[in-house]
Amino acid sequence: MHVVDMVFHWARVDPHRPAIISPDLITTFAGLAEAIDSISNRIDQLGLDPSEPVATVIGNPALSIAIAFALQRSGFSVAPANRGLIKHLQPNGIRNLIYDVEGFVASGGRNIRFDNSWLPPPSSTPTSRAYRRRPVGDVDLIYFTSGTTGLPKKFVQSRRGMDAHLLRFAADATRQSALIVSGLTGALGVNFTCEILYSGKTVCRAPTPQAMLELVGLFQIDTMVGSPQQVLGLTALKELRPDLPVDSLQTIIMAGATIGRRGIDRIRATLCRTVINAYTSTEASLAALAPYDLIEGIPGAVGFVAPWAEVEIVDNAGNPVPNGRDGIIRYRTPRFSPKSGAVTDQWFYPGDIGHLTDDGILCVVGRTSDVINIGGVKIYARNIEEIVETMEDVHEAAACGVKDAAGVEQLWVAVVPNGTVDGEALKARIQAHPGVSGHLSELFVVPELPRGDLGKVQKVRLKELLIGLVGTT
Repeated sequence: MHVVDMVFHWARVDPHRPAIISPDLITTFAGLAEAIDSISNRIDQLGLDPSEPVATVIGNPALSIAIAFALQRSGFSVAPANRGLIKHLQPNGIRNLIYDVEGFVASGGRNIRFDNSWLPPPSSTPTSRAYRRRPVGDVDLIYFTSGTTGLPKKFVQSRRGMDAHLLRFAADATRQSALIVSGLTGALGVNFTCEILYSGKTVCRAPTPQAMLELVGLFQIDTMVGSPQQVLGLTALKELRPDLPVDSLQTIIMAGATIGRRGIDRIRATLCRTVINAYTSTEASLAALAPYDLIEGIPGAVGFVAPWAEVEIVDNAGNPVPNGRDGIIRYRTPRFSPKSGAVTDQWFYPGDIGHLTDDGILCVVGRTSDVINIGGVKIYARNIEEIVETMEDVHEAAACGVKDAAGVEQLWVAVVPNGTVDGEALKARIQAHPGVSGHLSELFVVPELPRGDLGKVQKVRLKELLIGLVGTT
């Protein structure tokens, strides 16, 4: 059963239950169902071709969810988008856009302005009429994911893939409300939103970090979902504002970029002790997860392989390697979508290098694109970053390989300092570390690292930034 069908189910059996909470509005399941029903009626009048997907750029999260669900109920595949993605819609075959943001429309297609006339008239009580029976068909969700490149890449999540995701989590009765920190244009935010609503629980969203933490205290939110960098941002705010109550938080689920030991310790000391790491991807969903308590102290550990996932470590020829040996990570789950170009021979290759332990723990040591070859010596960028981030005057670090004029790769490192730092002295300390062994060519002190929506450092943009800095010296 699709999540939209479940929204209508909960609207019938418990209409007053909160579905979506934001700082200025509480939307019940009945209210959400009424909105979906009314919006889908309006969509039917637009004369759109159901074979063409429709993008949405809607500011209000409750309306964004309602419009996406209404489109799916009316038989349309949906591409949740934002302002930055509008220019990428037409080149990827998406010509129709429903929006409510002035001045940001797609060229060469049909732009449909959403307004409140699409919504049902206000009512103090839920309607008692029967909703139009209209099960959701075989529709897709379309995402644009940038990963570490910063270049949007289209990915199609099939109805089958979404159903597999929802059925896996539908039996989870532990959480009652979840603060979704990630946006509603990416798979992480959308899939967890669908999971919570499918289970009849409450999705909480807010536009700013302070508003998010205020919601936690006001509505006793028990679960938080976001990328490590997003959660670290809330941690930093809580450290500045100890008066903001977060005692109700029982679980934090993090997926996306990795963070060091120092970051995890801050999160657990400030927000919530139970932090679950999820190794996941837009293309193939969740492959491994574990509470940090169970994997701390294991270098590179990202979680136990999930029972629904099959994970292999292979060499360059695609041959499996023994446990404990590093190789290319590949995996598959029931959420595979044959429409995704990222799937090869029914395996998804996330671009990571790592190994499996005998206990079934997946460990990631780096990216295939982040192996720096210095005169035949191969160095993992992530290993260098972890070394640098252990130094007290470093807040975070990113390493990359940049070729010199002769085509020989060099190790360049960018650091965001904790306060002021002596760059030359820091470079000497890094050079002297056994894990670096004098291979560092350039060290840059920068105010921040270029990141994507989920906090992953975008190495292409990083290299462009550092090369630009060299050009100005």
